[in-house]
Amino acid sequence: MIKNFEAIKYKIVRLIESNPIINLLIYNNIRFFKFLLPHEKDFYGMLLLCKNQKKKVILDIGASLGISTLGFRHLGFKNIIYAFEPNYHLYNCYLKKISKKNQNVFVKNIALGNSNSSKILYMPFYKSRCIHYFCSFNKKYLINSIKITFPNLLNRIVIKTKKIECRKFDDLNLKIEPHFIKIDTEGYDEFVLKGLKKTTNKYKPVFLMEYNKEYYKNIKKILKDYIPHVYDLRTNKMLKLSDKIDPKKISRTTKNNYLSVRNIYFLPKHKKNY
Repeated sequence: MIKNFEAIKYKIVRLIESNPIINLLIYNNIRFFKFLLPHEKDFYGMLLLCKNQKKKVILDIGASLGISTLGFRHLGFKNIIYAFEPNYHLYNCYLKKISKKNQNVFVKNIALGNSNSSKILYMPFYKSRCIHYFCSFNKKYLINSIKITFPNLLNRIVIKTKKIECRKFDDLNLKIEPHFIKIDTEGYDEFVLKGLKKTTNKYKPVFLMEYNKEYYKNIKKILKDYIPHVYDLRTNKMLKLSDKIDPKKISRTTKNNYLSVRNIYFLPKHKKNY
């Protein structure tokens, strides 16, 4: 069973996330705050599902500044990791450094989607600082994220744009067999999945994605051969998720429950040997 310290830690993490300046200060300098890793409590479920072997490749799609990749390593995973992030600043200033310091971490400065085309990336700025973890190809989704997390700051946030090239993962010809795939692309997950169709059908990887009620049904339709689960921190078990979602227990953020489940695991129906 996960120690009570972990429960307290993740309540603190949620409080940190409620302030953009403090959040950016800590996450941009996570090397000094390694006790906060992994930054998502749901990641502990990987220990039940992901084989700790180099040949079992992990994909970190929407890698941001690499905090998830560092979380995987903090959990002890020695797997080869491919991290994808379209934001060149994050790639150049954070991900490349992580790749140099961590063996078998390969970083790609590209966006993944359902077509090989250019997209407009919307980037929120607060007091001249980019809130990079909210950057999205969906402006409406971005604004909604700000409303949920920083309801009092919406009018003080400036949204800038940048044209980004997107690629289908299936067209990259990387010649790897993904074992576990984490996707966090701020409202673009379903399109990333569509670009992974051939890979998904061939290798049946386990998926981990942030829960968002806006597109959860679309995700389930795409992953029709998968069963959604959530990780329970207190019992250290995977729980099958019913069709009825309890917003008090499963949500991106809620003041009623600082330990709400934020991420959904999708496990292939016909594959038990994860």
